[in-house]
Amino acid sequence: MNTSPSAASARAETRSGGLRVAVLLALLAMAGPLYIDIMPSIVAALRSEYGLSAAQAGFVAASNGYGSTLGALLALFIVSRLPWRPLAVALLVALVATDVATTFVRSMEMLVVVRATHGVIGGMLVGLCYALIARTGDPRQGFGILFVFHFAFGGLGVFASTFLAPFMTHGVVFLVLAAFGVLAVLVIPWLPAFEPPPREAGNLGSHPVLLPARSLMRIGGLFLFQAANLGLGAFLIGIGADLGHAASFSGAAVGLGLWAGVLGALTMLMLSRTFGWRPMVPIILAAGLSKALVGFGDDPMVFAGAIASVFLTMAMALPYAFALCAEGDSSGRSAVLAGFASKLGLSTGPAIGGLVYAFGAEALIATAIATVMAAAALFALSLRPQAARQPA
Repeated sequence: MNTSPSAASARAETRSGGLRVAVLLALLAMAGPLYIDIMPSIVAALRSEYGLSAAQAGFVAASNGYGSTLGALLALFIVSRLPWRPLAVALLVALVATDVATTFVRSMEMLVVVRATHGVIGGMLVGLCYALIARTGDPRQGFGILFVFHFAFGGLGVFASTFLAPFMTHGVVFLVLAAFGVLAVLVIPWLPAFEPPPREAGNLGSHPVLLPARSLMRIGGLFLFQAANLGLGAFLIGIGADLGHAASFSGAAVGLGLWAGVLGALTMLMLSRTFGWRPMVPIILAAGLSKALVGFGDDPMVFAGAIASVFLTMAMALPYAFALCAEGDSSGRSAVLAGFASKLGLSTGPAIGGLVYAFGAEALIATAIATVMAAAALFALSLRPQAARQPA
């Protein structure tokens, strides 16, 4: 297998870029799913400014999410067939255009079409970025920085929806998304070449769905973990109300808890440097068990602490999970499929969670814990030495 000098030097540049490349890639990747992190503000704007009912606003938001899931799947077949830099620019320009277009649309039907289109474009961009992160020297670092941004912006989104809703008028919330898309375009020239691996090593365009059993276990584990996370997370404020807490307090607790996730992602970066993959399964188990604390949150401070522990452990586990899916596959196809599995889990979790929640908060919490335990088992099986052996 021959590697051209230019390709070898490009990969060396990518690996030597270290933290700088990880930060730039995280900024680029955030342009696609940023709407998730400020979703409470978007829903509030759809209801107050666009005049939609709660059900209609939720449907528009869901169209964004399901479009993103479709885009993540399409990325598996697209990102390897085009040069990544022009593709990223084209996707970002289209993303900005749909955000700006949203400010001019008022009918619920057109909002669904525009936001679903936005989701498809954003999902493809995320898939592309995950494939690029997989080509770096240490994907754990790239995904760790990405989730630092996710949880930081997520906390801002919850607080914005709680305290800044009166100022989110004239489409400002969608213009914020457009502005971030423009910022992401400016990041692209500063990134290295990310030359694809030689075709002999396999790539996204060659048998895109044929993966080793251990990769499928990891991707399945990520799906279950994300379904459990948002299956419970979507109803945290409602559970707070069940426990007797005011909606404003529960919203603030969720916002602060998301910021605890920043500390969790940073902690993961330090742990991975010292202990490698060894902490991963224990952290996922801790992320599952932390959800049990929510059920004991009758006291306001206990409830706030439980929420913080949920997001802290979740933020430690998620970069490990994504990086493990990408580990050993420089083609990026496993990372792209992991992105699809994550989005499918995030879309499925609240739907199933809503059905389970009808039986009470205890049933929802127990289901979320059991689902995380199943995810931990899949990750543990995928890390066994016999699962990691390649056929001769």
